[in-house]
Amino acid sequence: MSKPELIRQIRSSLEEQLAITLAAAEDARENATGDETKSDGKYDTRAIEASYLASAQAEQAGKLADSVRLLTVFNPAPFDEGEEIGAGALVETEHDGNIIFYLLAPAAGGCTVTYNGFDCTVLTPDSPLYQELLGSHAGEVLEHSSVMVLGVS
Repeated sequence: MSKPELIRQIRSSLEEQLAITLAAAEDARENATGDETKSDGKYDTRAIEASYLASAQAEQAGKLADSVRLLTVFNPAPFDEGEEIGAGALVETEHDGNIIFYLLAPAAGGCTVTYNGFDCTVLTPDSPLYQELLGSHAGEVLEHSSVMVLGVS
């Protein structure tokens, strides 16, 4: 699988999450304004709670939509095997006997998809592991996380 195909797979996963989140936000919005949550007294807070939920779900949907937009234009260059790891790198690692791939991307942090039969997790700049991977090379063991870098593409 190529890096562009991996990014398409991640974007597709996010689009599925976005559709689910938008539907849930709409349901919560309808609950907040519907007859079922009409107040039965001054201590009945169902409508307020439903509106908080709708607001949080709409905010999450906005973040997912932003991530989809960023990944649509994300087209990282390939890395040579000996090259220093930087933004856009696809990094093959080993940790406790497990092979894990990481894609250093501008959005979708934490999203995990299958890549060549292994998990591939997206890391964003706010991730400590992303920061630790920056500047390292294949063959290095990262000091803080005990992750061994096997390859970079």
